Order: sequence, then structure tokens, then C-alpha cells
Amino acid sequence: MAQATTITENAVSATPIRKGRSASRIALRVIADGMAVSSAMFLASFIRFDLSSEIPAARGVSYHFVTFVGTWVALFLFWLYGLYEPRQVLSPVNEFKQVFHAIFAGTALIFVSDSLWRLNLARGWAFMVFALGLVVVGGERLVIRKVLHFLRRRGGDATRTIVLGSNHEARTVAKTLEREGWLGYKILGLVDDALPKGTQVEEGYEVIGSADELKELVVRHQAGLVLVAATAFDATRLNRMLWELQDLDIDLQITSGTVDLMASRMTVQSVAGVPLLYVRRTGMNRVQLTLKRSLDVFGSALGLLLLSPFLAAIALWIKKDSPGGAFFGQVRSGRDGKTFRCWKFRTMVADAEARKAELEHLSEGPGLLFKLKDDPRVTKVGKTLRRYSLDELPQLFNVLKGEMSLVGPRPALPSEVEQYDDWVRNRLKVKPGMTGLWQVSGRAETSFSDYVRFDLFYIQNWSLSLDLWILWRTLRAVTEAEGAH
Repeated sequence: MAQATTITENAVSATPIRKGRSASRIALRVIADGMAVSSAMFLASFIRFDLSSEIPAARGVSYHFVTFVGTWVALFLFWLYGLYEPRQVLSPVNEFKQVFHAIFAGTALIFVSDSLWRLNLARGWAFMVFALGLVVVGGERLVIRKVLHFLRRRGGDATRTIVLGSNHEARTVAKTLEREGWLGYKILGLVDDALPKGTQVEEGYEVIGSADELKELVVRHQAGLVLVAATAFDATRLNRMLWELQDLDIDLQITSGTVDLMASRMTVQSVAGVPLLYVRRTGMNRVQLTLKRSLDVFGSALGLLLLSPFLAAIALWIKKDSPGGAFFGQVRSGRDGKTFRCWKFRTMVADAEARKAELEHLSEGPGLLFKLKDDPRVTKVGKTLRRYSLDELPQLFNVLKGEMSLVGPRPALPSEVEQYDDWVRNRLKVKPGMTGLWQVSGRAETSFSDYVRFDLFYIQNWSLSLDLWILWRTLRAVTEAEGAH
């Protein structure tokens, strides 16, 4: 009883700290948004009336007053559209969508108010408020996002997180969230009944206690979030633990049980009072295939056109550095297992393939993949080309011919495909890519299971926006030479 009393007292004493931190964050967001909205409205007035020397209608209401009221209305709309949630993890696109909806609604209210109360507001001013509002508020939110990402990657603004569960889903989600440092998740440990306290699980995560100790663990570790792996416990046990956390100031996030599906494919629907996940069908239709092929043709043709002098210079550099041709062609497996010759700049000595057998036992690549960090066959120029992935550029010819795509699974060797089981063979349902989700998610540092999971995740959740995001991440990874060997 004394222990329970101590836990409750500690929880109460810790609550104001977390509540105060959340309130401060929200207050800062509100202040920043308020300044951005009022700046956009003042700027619209300056451009519309000062720069154009047009005087506002005499019968109209003061634009300063409209700006004052409009700023508060905009902040209310931002709150209404969920932009001030205490723990908000939104993609830039989704955050801008919410900002767009709120500003659109605010602009519509300007027109409605002008019509009802005959304010005689200039329509050009109202449209300018809408446009500038998107630019200024969107820019302000982007700057704040980048500042937070900068702080989180360096250990600041961390959300101390306890993961409820130790099964595959719990470990996968924990590893994924913590690897994306900009999200700010700091995993304190796993809580489960299946393994004893102190057990080290995948990637160094430790079981810090059992489910019966969850409330005490939250207080002891000053956790701000409990991340629940939905598949780790039965519904009755899970509901009981959630009830135990009701009197603590703790955020809860529950996985969907489907770690290989993107949120954009799922919506929560209430059926007979039961929350069910509706999952949109996977696969590309004809329109999507046309869009993807159009991106491939445009991107590869533009790349070859702009980079042709650079490609020629690299080819001459390779020829000067070591005996042999500038290009290296290797048979790879494409869509449905159809083979093709995949082109790269030569980064190894001319007899590299003949020497591979004597080095296979030293492979450091994940699973079936052969990789060596310090491969003795790599030439001096080859090391530089590999570091920045420049050796992959000739594959633009493969993309233009339709054998590959700009984005897709890594093109596998036929010898690797022969060892695939039915599950891994799903990688062959689409064209291989110059880059892919695996390459921008750790590249050589990921395991073979991650390599397969990333590729299958991409196939199941393809979208044009996902391709563009991967291309952007690839550019970052190449310029920073992340994980390249």
C-alpha cells in the first residue's frame, strides 16, 4: 500500500512538469502562427493599397481591425483542424494540407462576413490574404519543423518512450522510429511478460519490466509516451493496462498491427460501434503505371542530357586509372524474373568476377547479398565513385529502355533469385530501380530481412509521392555518402 501511495504521489508531482512542457510548446506554436497570419494580412494590405496607391473604400471597416479579428479566427481554425495537438507527428504534406484547409476556411469566412455585414472589403485583398497566408504560415511551420528536427537529431526535445511489447512488431516499430532521429523518439526499454527483466533483445533493446509494473515504470523513467504494440497482448489484458494509465499524464500510441502498410492506405471506420481498419487495395492501375513510366522516361532522359559531359569525364577518368573498359555490364533479374544487362561504371579491376569466389567467405552483406567494406578488387577511382554512388549513373540507359525504373527494388542477380522463397519472390512483381526504400533507409547497414521488408513495403504502398520522396532522400544520402561501400 505504501508503495502504491508513493507511485501516485510521484505521478502527481511529475504531471505538472509534463503538462507545463506541453502547454509551453502549444503556446509557442500559437504565437508563431499568430505572427505569421497577421504578417500575411498586413503584407496583403501593403501590397494591395500602398504599392498600388489605391485607397480602401471609405465605407469599409478598418483593415487593421479585420487583421486583428482575422488573426484570432485563424488561430481558432488551426485548433479546429488539429494543428495544436500536444503530440503531433505529421508529415510535411499532411501538415500543409491542414494549414491549407484552415486558411481556405478563413478566407471563405472573410467573403461570408463581407456579404452579411456589408464590410465592403476589396476582393483582391482577400485573395491576396489567402495566397500570402499559405506562403507565410507554411514557411513559418516549415522553419519550426526544421529547427525541431535539428534539435532532435542532437538529442534535444526527446520524447521518452516505453514500448509495450517485445514481439516482432514492437521491435520493428521501436527500431524504425528511433532510427528516424528527427522524430525525437527516445526508446527507454520494452515492457512485456514474455521475457524476464534485463533481457537484451534485437538492436540492444532491453526488457525493463513486466506489464504489471507498467505504471511504476512510467513514473520511475519519467516517460512521456507509451507505445503499444497491438499484437503483443490480448484485448482484455491490453484494455486493463490502458485503464491503469488513465490517472497519469502520459500519451498513448497504439500500432495498427500492420507495420508493412502505409497510413495513407488505411482509414478507421466505425462498424456497429467497432473501430475497424479499412485497407485500400494494393497494386498499380493503368493510370499509375503510366505516371510511373512517364516519370522514368522524363527523369532518365533529362538526366542523360544534363549529365552527358560529366558521364564522359568519368569514363575517361576510369580508363586512365586502370586497364579495362569504362563500363561494366552484369546480367540481373528484372520484372517477373526476366533477365537484362545492368550497366554501371567499372569500379573494380578487370578480372574482378574471376576473383569473387576466393572472397565470398568474407562477405559482410546482408543475407544473400555479397558485399565487402574493404574489397581489394576496388580501384582508386572506384572507391570515389562508390562513395557517392556515381557508378550507378549508367543505369539511366536501363531506365530509358524500360528494363529498370528510377525507383524500385534493387536488381538482383539470377543466382540470388534462385534462392528466393515464395515470399521474397514478390520482389519481382515490379521493375527493379536505380534507388529504393532500402537504399535510403540505412543502405549497407540494414539486415537482409530489412532489405526484403523495405522492398515489399514499397511494392505494397506505391504512390507517385513515395517515389518523389525516395528520390529526394537518395539525393541527400548520395551527397552525404551515407552507408555507401
